[in-house]
Amino acid sequence: MTKRRKQNHWWIIMTVIIMIVGGVVFAVIASRPQGSDEPKGDESIVEEPGDTVEKKEGGTEVSNDKSDTTEKKKVEQYDGDDPNTADSLSGVVTYAGVNGNNFSVRVNIDQYLENGKCELILKRNDATIYSSIANIISNASTATCEGFDVPVEDLGGGMVSININLSADGRTGQIRGEGNI
Repeated sequence: MTKRRKQNHWWIIMTVIIMIVGGVVFAVIASRPQGSDEPKGDESIVEEPGDTVEKKEGGTEVSNDKSDTTEKKKVEQYDGDDPNTADSLSGVVTYAGVNGNNFSVRVNIDQYLENGKCELILKRNDATIYSSIANIISNASTATCEGFDVPVEDLGGGMVSININLSADGRTGQIRGEGNI
């Protein structure tokens, strides 16, 4: 009699598990939007104006596009105007602080530039205490100055005004900031 009771428990547990799995599958299927135009799995289809794409049995696609040339699409600027077309150069001081025995200044230039010059001028109480020139280095979509590392002993302590004059490709600009030594 005890053996029969153990067998009943086994079937009850299996039935409950199957019902749970079936419920989850049903919930996933029911939560999908009906009639969605989104591609499923690896069926991503990109249609350009003038192109026609036919779907054949077996999942193969045949394009009736007459042109064999691929046209590079222009990257869209989503936030404001394109800084590369601006009349002047702009940027921001990304770091200004003491690093070991040096006062380091790092900047990011908003435009993509392949060459040019950055002139650093450090001032305290409207008096120039240091100046230096570095080259502009291009990054992936922006540019930066090579970086400025000024010995702290040449500057003394306190707040300094940071002025960086940029010149490249016939354009100029200024980046301003401050730092504490």
